[in-house]
Amino acid sequence: MLNYKFRLYPTKEQELVLEQTLDGCRWVYNYFFDKNMSKEDMQFTLVELKEQHPWLRKYYHSKMLQMVTHQVAAARKASKDKLLSYRKNEDFNAFTYNQSGFKIEEDGKLYLSKIGSIRIVLHRKPVNVKQVTICRKNSKWYAVAACQLLRRMYSTLIKYRKPVGIDVGITKFCHDSDNHVEDNPQLLTKMLRPLRKAHRRVSRRQTGSSNREKARHMLARLYERIHNKRRDFLHKLSAYYASRYDLIFLEGLKVANLTRNHRLARKILDASWSAFKNMLQYKANRVVEVEPAYSSVDCSRCGHPVPKSLVVRTHVCTKCRAVLDREYNATINILQRGLESLIMLLLLLPVERREVTPVEIQHESVKQEEEEAIGQVR
Repeated sequence: MLNYKFRLYPTKEQELVLEQTLDGCRWVYNYFFDKNMSKEDMQFTLVELKEQHPWLRKYYHSKMLQMVTHQVAAARKASKDKLLSYRKNEDFNAFTYNQSGFKIEEDGKLYLSKIGSIRIVLHRKPVNVKQVTICRKNSKWYAVAACQLLRRMYSTLIKYRKPVGIDVGITKFCHDSDNHVEDNPQLLTKMLRPLRKAHRRVSRRQTGSSNREKARHMLARLYERIHNKRRDFLHKLSAYYASRYDLIFLEGLKVANLTRNHRLARKILDASWSAFKNMLQYKANRVVEVEPAYSSVDCSRCGHPVPKSLVVRTHVCTKCRAVLDREYNATINILQRGLESLIMLLLLLPVERREVTPVEIQHESVKQEEEEAIGQVR
């Protein structure tokens, strides 16, 4: 599934209906949140609720309310059997139509069952839409269309002609095996001062006052600006690699473990490595994660381990005397490990399975292609 986000421009009357729809879905969520019921039991209880409260049947599409029960079940699973919290108005900002209840009209409007046709800005025409989520963010309305991708049919075997290894970091966002460097914009770090001022402004306002609500909206707009700039940077960078390389190798980093270092946690989360990886996975032909251990330690020329601290940014091999940038040395190791893992995977497959693999490597020429690929990066 691939999600596309579109801006909605409802009229004042439609915006009021959207707000009421959110309130109704939130009411259903809060009805089930403290009841230890399975998804199936909630579905049966929902039918009884519609009989007890006719307004649920009159103003809310059935698929929309069913998705609320799915949301409760997912939240309960994520909370690891802990009690869920009551959702306030500002905590519930989305509802979903699944499979039915929506239609993108030819006149540039989105039809929603029980709500009507809302003007939508389509920056592309979504195809094979299976689900539409209407969400509210900072007094703006968006529609997120989930499109099912058609499975790629390979009439001929694909040969990956341009592989690349990418090493992500903090000071430099990424460094690849072609020695291309992309600096980290550090958007959150640059906005820390105005963010702190905005947080202080909110804390000094009286709880429940209109001035506090205005200050909260100003703070939310700052975070939205950071989010939009970060997404723009990641989309452009991922498009750069997806358009130039057929096969991309990344380190299989576990960000949750890395953020345990509280001195670097904020900068790691600001970099959004996981979002970058996700964008590459749906844009590029193929993305492969490799083992990240010792990628900066091992020499890419001879394989000799050269331990070094994070302060040392240059790799100097004590065996072959190779002098390389630390990140560049890591990217070559990532590329070599990725190519070796694909070759080993191919060798383990039966002969009849090798013909359907998307990597065109003949059994008798495996060693030759490996040497050519590694020779190119060196």
